[in-house]
Amino acid sequence: LLGILCTTVTRCTMNELEKGFRFINGVRVNTWKTEISECNIIAVEAGTNGYHGGDTGHGSRTYIRIEDKGATDIDVKVTENNDGKAIEFILGGDYTFRAFDRPFKLSAEAYYKILGNLIPYEIDNLKITYSGVNSTSGSTAGLDMKLFGQFVPGSDSWVSFSLMDTREKLNGVTVPRPTDRRYSFALYFTDYFPKLPKLRFSLRGIFSDGLPTTAPRSSRDKGYFRAPAYKRVDVGLSYALLSPLADGRQRSGFLKHIKSIWLGLDCFNLLDISNVSSYYWVTDVNNLQYAVPNYLTRRQLNVRLSVDF
Repeated sequence: LLGILCTTVTRCTMNELEKGFRFINGVRVNTWKTEISECNIIAVEAGTNGYHGGDTGHGSRTYIRIEDKGATDIDVKVTENNDGKAIEFILGGDYTFRAFDRPFKLSAEAYYKILGNLIPYEIDNLKITYSGVNSTSGSTAGLDMKLFGQFVPGSDSWVSFSLMDTREKLNGVTVPRPTDRRYSFALYFTDYFPKLPKLRFSLRGIFSDGLPTTAPRSSRDKGYFRAPAYKRVDVGLSYALLSPLADGRQRSGFLKHIKSIWLGLDCFNLLDISNVSSYYWVTDVNNLQYAVPNYLTRRQLNVRLSVDF
């Protein structure tokens, strides 16, 4: 923004940028301020806290200030977009019980959201391209379920399962939204070895649907496909070099400030699965595009030392 404004003034002089901040609706936004001068002096301040808030972007804040510090009138026109609108229905509950002499909790939530005045966007690797116009409407429906259990005191193990369907009408065609992950299953389990209480085992796993993908400079109403499902299993072993003490007890000497020390060995992506992170698009002489997958890291070993103060 500052560079664009500078080019509108012939042979303008831009002073050094000064970093500052503003609070917008309770959110701190870092800003950068400078003065652009020629025959007139214009003070410009702009800043943003980036993209936040999922589809709606409700966590994002942007600040722009243009001030005439000379004698020339400034005519600034701001084009206003209508905010996205939504009606949401949520039904949820928790159920606490005991099984295997352990506490458990089951949580479930079903939701349905009617969306209006949406700004369609496309995701290309790490780049998000917005149309800039509130031109679509859609809906989101889903179910989230999670089962918690403490097999190890003070550490939750859990299993979760989610279903979701989110779609919008784009240029008259009903298509899935870029975040439409239709299903997801995940688990985390941790427990001690019966005869080795200092040794702890952990298991993490996830299996989830791929997201809709389209070619660059295109949109989903013209065609899309889904990336392959994401599959990953991690296992880990942790050994307590210094075990946590019972309540009320305290160590002496330089260890009195340390609660525990753990040495761990993890194997990430145990099954050595090649998961697709994004696509690199190649165009041939006939203007045909081919999606070449970029893969995430495969099997990897990790050694860690954790100190809890």
